[in-house]
Amino acid sequence: MQRFADRATDALVWVVFVVLFIGAALLVKVAAALLVVLVVLALLLGLTLRVLRRTRTNRGARPPRRRDPR
Repeated sequence: MQRFADRATDALVWVVFVVLFIGAALLVKVAAALLVVLVVLALLLGLTLRVLRRTRTNRGARPPRRRDPR
């Protein structure tokens, strides 16, 4: 009976190890995906701010003054 308990304990340890290993691999994949999403969002924010800055400066710009030919 002791031999069965030893094998059951070994099997349980291996199952826990496999579950933890797969869980860690999934966490790494999720972290990588989140990093990619954050980088894409940062790039989109930068592009949006650049476009807004350009439209704001163009909208507020006055046409050049004409000199009076007097």
